[in-house]
Amino acid sequence: MIALGIGTSHTPMLSMTAASWARWGARDVGRSDLLDGAGQPVTYDALVERTLANVVAELDVGVCAAKLERTNAALDELAGRIADAHLDVMVVVGDDQNEHLGAENLPPMLVYHGETLRNTRAEVADDAPPEIRELKRGFYEREEDFDYPVDSELALGFIGFLLDHGFDVAASARLPRPGAEGHALQFPHRRLLGRDLPVVPLLLNTYLPPTQPRAARCYDLGVQLAAAVEAIGGEKRVGFLASGGLSHFVVQPEWDRCFLDALEIGDSTYLRSIPESQLQSGTSESKNWITVAGACAGLRFTELDYVSGYRTPAGTGTGMAFGVWE
Repeated sequence: MIALGIGTSHTPMLSMTAASWARWGARDVGRSDLLDGAGQPVTYDALVERTLANVVAELDVGVCAAKLERTNAALDELAGRIADAHLDVMVVVGDDQNEHLGAENLPPMLVYHGETLRNTRAEVADDAPPEIRELKRGFYEREEDFDYPVDSELALGFIGFLLDHGFDVAASARLPRPGAEGHALQFPHRRLLGRDLPVVPLLLNTYLPPTQPRAARCYDLGVQLAAAVEAIGGEKRVGFLASGGLSHFVVQPEWDRCFLDALEIGDSTYLRSIPESQLQSGTSESKNWITVAGACAGLRFTELDYVSGYRTPAGTGTGMAFGVWE
């Protein structure tokens, strides 16, 4: 049975001090993947010209610290909900950014079925800036390389079920190169799941053309995964976790609000029809939430918190969201 659904942002800002947000945001000045609310490319300078005064006021370190306190509270709440659910396995739906997938092999979606998934030590150069040190602590293991458990039996069952029901999903039993699991898996492992709960990693190519799955396909994938749990999950208590999102690298609070409201009322028509142009760059990670919404359609979504994580005078940053399906 599907016992729980989780949605969480995984931005590096969640692993940094508030004072580091502006330092991390300095790299936004030269970004080539900044998009406006319609999904059209926009320059940093053009964003500065149209930024509202209230956004600039939110860059105050004290304001950022209060926001970070809220996000940490939300993450603690999510970790508690996961512990209380006594899950047997968590299906982690995350985007891939040239980590497991790349130009040599770029399927729209992939199920990982290896017996374990490795995270590596947080090795940081002596002269690394503080925000990089903080980022490493939020994503990488600290003391040693560690192999997290994978429910390979359920993963293989998913692959067979999806192939039988119209989803030609790719599969992998090992990482393509030495190194750590992808960031969308690292963050929930470090902050929410711990070392013992087995996972089934489901990777979506939300970022890289030309094989980005569309919103409707993502939602329908979730529906089929729910059917798979019902058919082959047995007595297992299964959770689904969406890792990433919402809007970034330009924060779009209005877009995020429409999205979260649709999750709350279970508006599958809206979720399946979001234009591809609005699901590009970092905002594309919202497809992970769309997939989990399809899987958890029988549960009710509750928003725990939403924080507009501005980090520059251009309004760049991340719309940070946290929620549960129960």
